[in-house]
Amino acid sequence: MAAPRLSIILSTFDQPRELHMALSAIAAAEVGEGETAEVVVADDGSGPETAAAINGFAERAALAVIHAFQPKEGFRLAAARNLAVRQSRGEILVFIDGDSLVYPRALSLHARRCRPGRAHSGGRCHLSRIETDRLLEGKLERGEAMERAERRERWRRRRRYLSNLFYRATGFKARPKLLGGNCAVHRTDLERVNGFDERFVGWGLEDDDLARRLRRTGVEVRDGTLDCLALHLFHWTHPSHRPSVHHTSNYRYFHRPGFLRRCRHGLKFRVLSEVGFQILGDLPAELAPLLRLLGRPRPGEDPEVLLLAPNHPPAGRLPEAEMVLRLPAPPCPEADPVRHCLDYLERNL
Repeated sequence: MAAPRLSIILSTFDQPRELHMALSAIAAAEVGEGETAEVVVADDGSGPETAAAINGFAERAALAVIHAFQPKEGFRLAAARNLAVRQSRGEILVFIDGDSLVYPRALSLHARRCRPGRAHSGGRCHLSRIETDRLLEGKLERGEAMERAERRERWRRRRRYLSNLFYRATGFKARPKLLGGNCAVHRTDLERVNGFDERFVGWGLEDDDLARRLRRTGVEVRDGTLDCLALHLFHWTHPSHRPSVHHTSNYRYFHRPGFLRRCRHGLKFRVLSEVGFQILGDLPAELAPLLRLLGRPRPGEDPEVLLLAPNHPPAGRLPEAEMVLRLPAPPCPEADPVRHCLDYLERNL
């Protein structure tokens, strides 16, 4: 059986009613003339009601449906999406949240605008709590809800689009943002950066991290704020938000000094021997075994990580690298210096 061109990665966790509506919206959406698609549900450990909703949809759907399930071990959206990508077959990967309903043209716009070297980010319209309840209870039609939200937020989307133009022209910020709940990335680009970084656990910033790594490899993010839309249903903020993303471990990890374009904890786990290191300065004799455990840059490429020996002076011009780290001195004479450095690298990479 030929592989579909689009793989729609639909993330969910214990929201079977919302998931049913999201799947129904996908089934009703256009995918473009001559295009083929599949749906891969990235399930972050939901209960049996979610599986029943997926199986029921699969029996009626005209497109292939895959249930990519991972056990419940906390909020692991990045890992769930990577699992779904590994089970998908399409060349264009469209990411949608399970509490968002795609507008009829959204999938065809993603398919037309996404290509190698170009990702595509859509926009979102929001329903209020009351509207969401009415929609889920069958008292509000999906089409009416979409039309109402699109009309209400038309000017907000236009302001966002103009704001994105301003930031792109001035370079003040990297815009448009790549919304993980409504975006498309070509498989070759996603694999080049090794997918989502699974060290993002809990709410927020895993899509911002993916966007900056894609941009560092030269991928352009095209703006679909005005017309490539998804209807976002109301839900309460996840406890891991607490009370904003600025208070989370994800925020601290995102703002660490430097990052790898090809993350280590992604579609494939990269051991330290697969990362390109360059060491500046003379290592103490007790750290000599460390050299056998670290990878080297490929010929003609800059190192991914520049490691400064403990005695290397801080001044001076350094070679190009994605990250610069200084090897720590052991905290006490009894500590194993190699193990101490390996633990340090594992925490920071």
